[in-house]
Amino acid sequence: MLTNHLIVGLGGTGGKIIRAMRKRIYQEFRKENPENISIGYLYVDSSPEMMGLDDPTWKILGTSVQLGKASQLLIKGSNLKDVMDNIEMYPGIRPWIGDRNEWQDIFNSIMGDALGGQKRRLGRFLFATNVDKFNTQLQERAKALQEAAKISDITFHVCCGVAGGTGSGILIDTLCQIRSLYPDPRKYHILAYTLLPDTHPPRGWDTGNYHANGYANLMELNALSVGKYMPYDVTGKKQRLSLSDPFNGCYIFTNENENGMIVDVGNELPGIVADFLYQKIMDGNNWDTLRRMENAENGDGSPETEPGTKIPARSKRFLTFGIKRLVIPEEEILEYLTYDFASQASLQLLYNNWQEGLGFFNESKSQDFNEYVRQKEVLERWKITDDHLCLSYGILSEDISNKKWKSIQNEWQDVMVNFKLIIRESDKKTWLDELGKVCGKRFVEDFRGVGVKIFYNTKLKAKRDIAKELRKKIELELFDELRNGVKSINDITRLIDAIISYNAERLNIIDDKMMKLKNQEQVIQEKVNANYNEWTRVGFIRSAFGKHDKIFDSQAISLCDLYMARTWIEAWAFGKPLLSEFISEMTDLKSEVDMAAKTLKEAIEKFEDSLSERCSDEGTLNMKKHIIRFYQPKMVKETGAKLAKDDSVQKKQAHRVRAAISGKLGNNPSFKTFNERISTSVFIDLLENECEEEVRITHDNYIQNPKEKLLGVNIIEKLKEEYRGDPLALQAYVADLIKHAGNYLSFSSIEKQKRGLGLSSAQSAVSMFTVILPKTPEHSDFVSIFKDAIQKGHPGDKEILELPKKPNEIILVSITNLFPLRYLGILQFLKEKYEQRINGKDSSRAKLELHTEGDESLFPNLFVPSSGEVIKEGLPYFLIAKSMGMIMEGKNQTTGLSEVIMVKKDEYGFVSPVYLGKTITDVADNLDMEKAYFLKNEVDTKLKSGEYLHVDKREPIRKLIEAELLSLLNTYGFGDIYNRFLEGARKAAIILKGE
Repeated sequence: MLTNHLIVGLGGTGGKIIRAMRKRIYQEFRKENPENISIGYLYVDSSPEMMGLDDPTWKILGTSVQLGKASQLLIKGSNLKDVMDNIEMYPGIRPWIGDRNEWQDIFNSIMGDALGGQKRRLGRFLFATNVDKFNTQLQERAKALQEAAKISDITFHVCCGVAGGTGSGILIDTLCQIRSLYPDPRKYHILAYTLLPDTHPPRGWDTGNYHANGYANLMELNALSVGKYMPYDVTGKKQRLSLSDPFNGCYIFTNENENGMIVDVGNELPGIVADFLYQKIMDGNNWDTLRRMENAENGDGSPETEPGTKIPARSKRFLTFGIKRLVIPEEEILEYLTYDFASQASLQLLYNNWQEGLGFFNESKSQDFNEYVRQKEVLERWKITDDHLCLSYGILSEDISNKKWKSIQNEWQDVMVNFKLIIRESDKKTWLDELGKVCGKRFVEDFRGVGVKIFYNTKLKAKRDIAKELRKKIELELFDELRNGVKSINDITRLIDAIISYNAERLNIIDDKMMKLKNQEQVIQEKVNANYNEWTRVGFIRSAFGKHDKIFDSQAISLCDLYMARTWIEAWAFGKPLLSEFISEMTDLKSEVDMAAKTLKEAIEKFEDSLSERCSDEGTLNMKKHIIRFYQPKMVKETGAKLAKDDSVQKKQAHRVRAAISGKLGNNPSFKTFNERISTSVFIDLLENECEEEVRITHDNYIQNPKEKLLGVNIIEKLKEEYRGDPLALQAYVADLIKHAGNYLSFSSIEKQKRGLGLSSAQSAVSMFTVILPKTPEHSDFVSIFKDAIQKGHPGDKEILELPKKPNEIILVSITNLFPLRYLGILQFLKEKYEQRINGKDSSRAKLELHTEGDESLFPNLFVPSSGEVIKEGLPYFLIAKSMGMIMEGKNQTTGLSEVIMVKKDEYGFVSPVYLGKTITDVADNLDMEKAYFLKNEVDTKLKSGEYLHVDKREPIRKLIEAELLSLLNTYGFGDIYNRFLEGARKAAIILKGE
């Protein structure tokens, strides 16, 4: 049956757990929200660090699993000083925020967007100013789950660390607001997951309250569970919240398991918690033991009480866990091969240098691009011949399609033929003059409709467009060759360098070309002038013999050469800036290609780093990790190397990658578009996605031997292969597995062994070891042997579940519940750090920072008091009771000796004596827990009665205590006895004042 789960992450630790959980789900299903899981998220933090939509830490195999804004709540924008200045207007904050003077010296540091800063009460303040948003978003997330799954029940998983200010500071209110909104604990389970501070945190993590926060939080969680802490409603709509079962259970864990295995808090632990959550959510419907333990149904979940009373003191609704996964690391193997493929595809794009037996090589091929760019057919194809640069031939499409355009040479040669034919029809005497006139007019007015100078001056204004057209043509060709795998980015870079270099040479000799043309123009002009002179000297007779015709033909040739030279002079005057503009465009293209190359190089570096991080362990030998990889890393790397050297495999997948890149660039691909649309991260994501799919296809098609397969392998089958016929070796392996699979929490054996009043006589710290196997009926014979090895390897309670799940892993889970917090091995250390903080010179400020409201006196002691603490706590009540006349001296009816006696009434009103000791000083030495709590309860009852409510009624009691203290001084002097009673008297005075 589908069930609803809403994971609420508080602070940085909570956010990391959500991130790890979403990555785990994506790894398993290749989608964020698989059909068979009804799961939602709400991440609450005072820092936006992990909330960015482009945050790369949320990516896995090229896909971001970042939460949408509806699942994020940034609690910021709250100015404590402004609130304190108008505190009466904030009923949800006023009762608990504390003395304004205590906050005075930190106002300046939290103006505007305040952060938790290891100040728990400040974290609570931030939550209180955003509580309406929290409740709204929580209910929206819950409603979305309920409507999608068509079931109302929800389990809320609240995850946080308790060392900081945000997660630790808002945990209590988060639990209370959820329970207030969803009050039925049977339909709406609330489970907390709290990470305790590590004993030796990384440098910079402990800014003063690190460990003390952990202890303060545990005090409040315990008090909340037993009903001793009813926090003020931060919404301001109610007063104190009296909640039934504020949480069903609270997991407590550290970064060190009971077998001494330490994991990194920031990187590894969130993944461990996510694995545990994932297993619970995925297999919860088939895991009845887990459900019963989380609801404390597997034993007595009643809290420990104050001695001799039924007053709850220490909750037992706490749990801890340990998890180990024995896996064939299919995800990691897939990632390794994916990054190997991605690296090869990137190298093909960057260098395209295939080396037989090596794959695509990480350096360029030897090619002479300088010779290539000088080839006539290349220059003509790219339209950068001299004729093109001088617009003898058209470059822009409209110029090319203009049928009236002719090359400069053809223009003057063809027009001269026409001129000659027309002029020969006129008076012969005017032939030379007319020919000069029409040629001049053609040059000045009619060349391409406007004349040579105007034509080139006009085109000069369009030189940038023309240069861009040249660039576009070359770039399209190069990009097409890149897309088809003909050229690499590096080839293109070197080719463009050669283009720039060659055209820079051409640019440098243009002035010489123009000088030669001008010299040529002068020589031709002299020929033209000579023809004019000779024309005038020709007489009738010579004309009759065709002399004028010969001179006319000669002049036509000279004028054609003259105006051709003049046109080329103007053409090169245009061609020079065009060539300069073209070089600039190619230089810009080079920078775009260089940028694309940089993207590829960064990606290759990332892929190589990712490769080195994967499949680098010792396989089955490393038991210390929470994920034990049952595989052969060497075999993975050998397979990866074999595939990397196969040209058909790599060229096929490189083609797939190039096609995917082209798809990103649209119909007009360019290197600028590449850089605009494909950043390093986008490129990496794209290759990860494409190469992962190609790896799966290649693996299934390429590897035929079942023993060589790396993906889709059954772990039971692999174990069977490894340990077939050797049950003793299997037992040893399983025993080693179990030995390293412990809870992430150590218990104090001294605390567990304590017995006495108020301490539960029922079994506590109940453990269950669960092994979850993939259901594999085809290997039932080996499964029976494996189960037997588990039975022999674990001495305690255990269960083995066979579930239809992924075949490549076995899960080992240890859960312990029904223990009070005093069992925690780290608790004494946290208490010492807490007491150092609250007993320091800034005691009142420390208490305000550490607790969400009040101070330590508001919450029950997490430890059972020692005999010394009992006497110290009970002595003030003894002095008050004696001064009230509740203590008398009389004979012990059993011994006949004189003793200090107090009378108590039973439930029927009958009195009986309680013997406290032989003398007053004997009481101070031997007061036990039962008698101390009896004294306290009797005195508290008396003080709350009408007889002693008024302060005037209590002053006489104080004076009698003062007299008693003076009597002891006269008897014993200023010694140990007097000092002990003096301390008791001072505390008695405080009790009488009601402080």
